[in-house]
Amino acid sequence: MASTPTSATALDPLVLLRQFTIHNRPIELLDSDGNLTTDLLKTATVRFGDEASFPRDAPTSYSRSSSDSDHYTLSAVLYFLDHRDQSFYEYMKLTNSMGLQNVSFGDRAALLDYLTGKTNTLVSAAASAAATATGSNGASSSASASASSGKRANADSANDGNRSRARLDANGSFSRINDATREVVRRERALITTSSVLSSTKSFTRVPDLIKELFPPKNAPKGPDGKPIVTSTKHASGLAVGTSASASSATNGTKSSSHIRASQRKRANPIIIVPAATTAMINMYNIEDLLKDHQFSDGRTIMERGEAKPREIFIEHTLSRTDQRLRFRVVDSVQDFTEADWNSLVCVFTQGAPWQFKNWIWKSPENIFQNTLGFYPKYNDEKLKESIKTWGISVLNIERTKRHMDKAAVVGMWTAIEQYIATKKPEFFN
Repeated sequence: MASTPTSATALDPLVLLRQFTIHNRPIELLDSDGNLTTDLLKTATVRFGDEASFPRDAPTSYSRSSSDSDHYTLSAVLYFLDHRDQSFYEYMKLTNSMGLQNVSFGDRAALLDYLTGKTNTLVSAAASAAATATGSNGASSSASASASSGKRANADSANDGNRSRARLDANGSFSRINDATREVVRRERALITTSSVLSSTKSFTRVPDLIKELFPPKNAPKGPDGKPIVTSTKHASGLAVGTSASASSATNGTKSSSHIRASQRKRANPIIIVPAATTAMINMYNIEDLLKDHQFSDGRTIMERGEAKPREIFIEHTLSRTDQRLRFRVVDSVQDFTEADWNSLVCVFTQGAPWQFKNWIWKSPENIFQNTLGFYPKYNDEKLKESIKTWGISVLNIERTKRHMDKAAVVGMWTAIEQYIATKKPEFFN
């Protein structure tokens, strides 16, 4: 197990993380035996090169907006930085399921700007509000002092000295938050959260019936009370949908034509999935360069140029055997996958972390790669992870500096994908 250098006690892990992020230096995660790992949950020590090492849950000098005594842990900041492109709702679900501390919505923007070097100071949401409130009170006190004693300059100076900003500068130092404001923030409670807004106990099954009653078809038969006769049918989702007698007969009359139109719909695109983590060797930032241009690019470099991460990418590829062109869809999330999407899955890139497959229909990596082709990209001088040796996936070796070697590796990868489609997914061929 790696020992913590004595100099680490004098350093703030948040400051080191900022420096390593800005200069794109690798951060090593070590398990309890001192071996390198990519699984944050198995990590015992976080090593910043030769500078320092910290326990995974070491507290940083940045505290939550809602509590000056509750500091963010190093693991919480690492996980946030690695998943900063996720929606806040998805990020909260993952941190809660993994038992990790989460970075609050109000602290995200300031923390990310500080870690990526956009700002040199780190101000919490509560501290910013405290500074604003204290500034307003100071201005009011100054005006009163000026009217009563004519010593406005002295009053302004005194008020400026009492303003609190709780600001973390580039060296990791804090100033104090006003005690009264801290107490107010400590007593605040969230009455409405993202989860509570999205959750609902109301039923809307009667809405379709009400619509049919309010806007009946012109030729709908009417009952003794003069109102249109409304029947209920069931959709595949189980919701009752009101239809009039005439509408029902019209629906039955068009079933065959609807079936014909459905059979004539365009075939789904074969799907490739890449890791969502920004630290992954292959992700949404650089997959297009790899598959389309046959060249490996550093995804973190592309990300730091400010380019937005695409939600999905479509790649046109010509099959070497038949000259048929297939349009591949590339994504990094299965959140909205349908049964048709799962059936269209042909290839998965993995960084060797089992949590990448959370919420998949297959419950283990071994089972996943019995149902799809898998690739583990790594530099050719890196050792293969022990954990993936039983997964049944192919290794994609990439040169660190010899970019002219990329094409051979990518051509071999496309050949494997074509062979897999020919044997396992022949429906994609004409």
